[in-house]
Formats: sequence, structure tokens, C-alpha cells
Amino acid sequence: MPDTAPKISIDQLVDIVNNGGKVRTGVDIFNKQGRLILEKDVLVTDAIPLLNVKKFGIGVIPIVNAGAGGMWDKDGNSIESPASFTPAKAAPTSEIDRRINEISEIRTAASQKYEKARGCIKNVLTSIQDNGGHFDFAPIEDTVSGLFAFISQNDNAFSYLTREIFSYDDYLYNHSINVCTIGTVVLKKFAEKFGAAVNKRLHNSMADSGEPDGIQFRKCFTAREMRDISIGFFMHDIGKILVDKEVLNKEGKLTADEFEIVKEHSLSKGPELFAKNSIDNPFICKIGRLHHARLFNDEKRCYPADVNPADIPSCVKICKLADIYDAMTSRRVYKEAMNPVGVVADIFHKYAHKDNLLQLILHAFVEAVGIYPPGSVVSLTNGQAAYVFDGRGPVLIPITDTDGQPLNTKQDIMVLDKSAAARGLEIDRRKPPLTPVAAHKIMPAYLKKSLYL
Repeated sequence: MPDTAPKISIDQLVDIVNNGGKVRTGVDIFNKQGRLILEKDVLVTDAIPLLNVKKFGIGVIPIVNAGAGGMWDKDGNSIESPASFTPAKAAPTSEIDRRINEISEIRTAASQKYEKARGCIKNVLTSIQDNGGHFDFAPIEDTVSGLFAFISQNDNAFSYLTREIFSYDDYLYNHSINVCTIGTVVLKKFAEKFGAAVNKRLHNSMADSGEPDGIQFRKCFTAREMRDISIGFFMHDIGKILVDKEVLNKEGKLTADEFEIVKEHSLSKGPELFAKNSIDNPFICKIGRLHHARLFNDEKRCYPADVNPADIPSCVKICKLADIYDAMTSRRVYKEAMNPVGVVADIFHKYAHKDNLLQLILHAFVEAVGIYPPGSVVSLTNGQAAYVFDGRGPVLIPITDTDGQPLNTKQDIMVLDKSAAARGLEIDRRKPPLTPVAAHKIMPAYLKKSLYL
């Protein structure tokens, strides 16, 4: 690598891509352990790959023009030197500022992906209505590939991509993106768990038989299959565009006849659209038709009724859990949104202790979403309410004092680890979690602004 290659701060490169520009290093970037963390040929168009590099303690990276590296603004013009663009913002001085800054940067990248995905599904549904059910499938593949890459680079991607829970408008657009995002995160976790379980079974079998252990199960899905499944998640409710909106958005309980109308979106309308557009991928078609099927024998109000739970593919079961989670945590014209903490608990209790495959999927779901998902508001044993920054820990920031009064100044981050538990500070499971609307009312202004609530 030439010594003359300019080294640019990660923060400056993040500024470029967040403003619509692009970056390519032209040289492979390795961490201190020699692991490749950013390939030289990757054209970086959002902040996630750069923020991942920064997490390894790397503050500057070279841009090697001889290796096809470079920096370009949103209009495609080359940025020749560090002096030709605005310096990055000063690094935050406190832990909470650092956390908020990091989340804000990721959300900026996520917003770009989200808006592209929202425009894509909106165009598809409009095309269906205007063109007798026909639509262009290519933009869907491109959009979902971008979402899939973003999700692969960030463990908590769903919490940055899923949003709009306070809006009544355009539910179908947002729901399609949310289920795709949540479902893909769960799918990745499930693939890891399934592979580990099969590996363990193979190793134990080899040991019992005395045969040499030379078999290693790598994946339960190929990369292409996982992208196809993500497309299925994105399109799972496409048939709803052909269902009476008054029935879909009815306040109160559906009549038996109205429920039959709603069921058509997956039983007939969706399959008809897939057939009309020559979409015959088995993952996409099965997800579209079966995502309301029974996951255990006695489950109520499921359809189609003639499908045995044991015959439901794992990807369809994942879609159903993601669909339930997003539906329950989203605001509709006929109901308020529920707090994610309570929804995760409800889903776990409903589907726990069933068949082994469903157990793997359920544990992948809980691990991916988190018992305390980012964005949740929980009550603590000292009387405070706290916003969940990160479900791992969990990492929280108090938003009220011990008397329940809102805190409008920045508070220190708290981690509810073993030392906190030893001091008696824990999440109070006896108190019901705040609904999103109630949480929003007491959220400090600086968090509302920084976290796009």
C-alpha cells in the first residue's frame, strides 16, 4: 500500500455516505487480529460498514486510488482530498452522547434503506391496481438485497428499520418492510442455531459409532435461498391490496363473513398475483399462502385449516412470528400499539414447549428481537422508567425519576448487569410495560429528536 495514500477519518467518511455520497477504500481493511472487516472492492453507500470498522478501534483508513479507491459526492463528483469536504463533527465526550450519536448515524443509513423499500412496495401495489395485477419483480429483488445486506451488517437492524408505529397511514407499506426486516434477523439467528444443533447431533453420532468426525454441517439455507425467503417476507401480504379496505381496517370484531374475506389475501389473492406475474419460487409462494397456518395443533383462527403444523416450512413459521410481532406493536385505526416487551413475552408463552423445530425458531426470535427490544420502555425496581438502548445487558437510560416524573436533562447510561442486580436494581416484572403512546408522552425532548421517535 503506498505511503502517500490519504488516510481519512471514519467520521468524515460517514458524513460523505450519510449525505448521499459513496466510498471505496481500494485496499482491504483488517482488524488487529488480522480479520478482514472491509474488502477493497466494496462500494460503501451507507454508514454501517464504516461504523463496523470503527467498532474495532480503527479511526482512520486509507483511500487508495491505484486500487480503484475513491470518494464521491451525491452527484458522482470525485472528492479529491480531505480538505475538499466539511470536517466531521467533534467526537462526543460522554457515553450517552456517543451512544446517541452512533444510533443516529445508523438510523440515517437505515432511513435511506427504508425509504427505498417503502417506495418499492408502494409502486408494486399501485402497479397491481393500475395494471390488472401485473408488476415489475426486479425492483423487489434489488430492494430486498439491499435490506438483506444492511441486516447482515447490524444485529439490531430491525429496531432501526421498523418504525412509524405512531402513524395510522400506509400500514401495508410499513408492515411489509417490518416483517421482512424482523423475519430476516430471526432467519439468520435460526440458521445459526439449526446448524449448531445438526453439527452437535453429527458429532455425537460419529463418537457413538467410533467413526472419524469428518462431517461438518455448514448451513441450512444457501445465501440465495435466504434472499428468496426475505423476498417472501417482503411480499407475504401482497394479496391484501385486493381485499376490501373497509373490512381490513374495521373497528371491532370481524363477523364470520368478514373474516372469510380477510382470509382471501393469503388463500387466493396472493397466489393469483404470484401466478399472474410468473413468480413460482417455492419459498415466496409458500410464505405468501401459509403465513397464517397453525404452528401447533390446537391453535385457533388459523388458515388454511387442512395443513398439518409439521408440514409448515421453518421459513413460514418465522414469517408468522414476525407478522404477529409487528402487528401487535403497530398502531392501527382499530387499536393502539402494544409495548414490545409484553409482545415478546406473549409470543414466547404462546408457542413455547411445542415441537423441537418450533422451539429453535422461537429461541431465535427471542434472541433476535430481545426480551427487552431496543425502543422499549421498562419500569425499574427503584420506581424509574427507562428507555432500552440495547437489549444486550440490557443498556438503558432513565427517562423519569423515582417518583415517575419526566427527566428532561441527559442522564448517565445504566447497564443492568450482575452488579446492578446485586444492588437490587432490576427491571420490575410486576409492572406492566408502558404502551408506546404513554412512553412517548414522557420521553425527554433530546431523545425524541435524536432517536427519531
